[in-house]
Amino acid sequence: MIYPWHAEIWNKLTEQIGRLPHALLLAGPEGGGKQQFALSLAARLLCEKAAGSEEACGKCPSCIWFSGGNHPDFRLIEPGGDEQEDADVDSAQGTQKKKSEQIRINQIRALDGFLGIGTHRHGFRVIVIRPAEAMNHATANSLLKALEEPSSSTLFILITNSRRRLLPTILSRCQTLSLSKPSTDEALAWLRENGTPHAEELLAHAGGMPLAALGEAGDWDRLNGFYRDLAQLEHAGPVAIAGRWESWLKENKEGESAVDKRKLVIWMQKWVFDLIMMKQSGATLFHAHKSLEVRAASSRASISTLIDCYNDLTRIRAVAQHPLNPRLFLEDMLSRYARAALSGR
Repeated sequence: MIYPWHAEIWNKLTEQIGRLPHALLLAGPEGGGKQQFALSLAARLLCEKAAGSEEACGKCPSCIWFSGGNHPDFRLIEPGGDEQEDADVDSAQGTQKKKSEQIRINQIRALDGFLGIGTHRHGFRVIVIRPAEAMNHATANSLLKALEEPSSSTLFILITNSRRRLLPTILSRCQTLSLSKPSTDEALAWLRENGTPHAEELLAHAGGMPLAALGEAGDWDRLNGFYRDLAQLEHAGPVAIAGRWESWLKENKEGESAVDKRKLVIWMQKWVFDLIMMKQSGATLFHAHKSLEVRAASSRASISTLIDCYNDLTRIRAVAQHPLNPRLFLEDMLSRYARAALSGR
């Protein structure tokens, strides 16, 4: 499926089938559909019936293999992709083992055999790497050889949310396609067509990225609870609020919610960012529907402590996925925010 805001790029790209470069880099902010675009392009190249700008037919043998995740001429490289499923559970503890957040060098080296033989269906061979910034220096250097000496009919598709984090040598060997965020009107129209409630508010909170907004639609009640708790912070206190937020994490473990520690940190970062923005320019980026609350909260805080708090949250976000005590983690984050939020009184 190609999203409406990618249709023009899709048409131009598929007009060049047969003249495509050996490596494409899909760059743009998270939540805009880069991954879907890459997989749709891979399916189209492997499809045995599609022509021109058509998408994959979904019915030929190649499409059936692709949708089943076992096409012999396709590889998906992503963090944790080389880990055994049965290794995900710690046998001693009986708990879920956290997958690696990096693409490891052995995943790239494993492509040698794949690239060294002819294609099974006598067509394209496609490798999708996501996110490309998850490759460390050694892994990226291992990939360079394949990019420098591409085999025929092979296409690498790299996906990145942060182009500046990639090695210049990787960038120089790829043709970059910038998949920027759609216009607000286009994104809102798509969300409403998909029956997304509170589309305008969610789109603003997602920074204008429609897929991110759609992903947060199920968190709407908790997001409103998040705002209520921040408004009552002075009276309720960080400890009580941390207890409520911890219950969301427990629901997440039972598969009833998509909220985790990292998401709560991101919500807090967006809130603090808008407090800073309100003090500096009188506007908001993520919370247009909460402008009165943002203005009131920003009036009670000093700009310097808000900036310090935002920097603290950036450091906290980096460790949010670590196995830390969730209650203490949330209490610490809320205490830091409380000190900043009341610093101007």
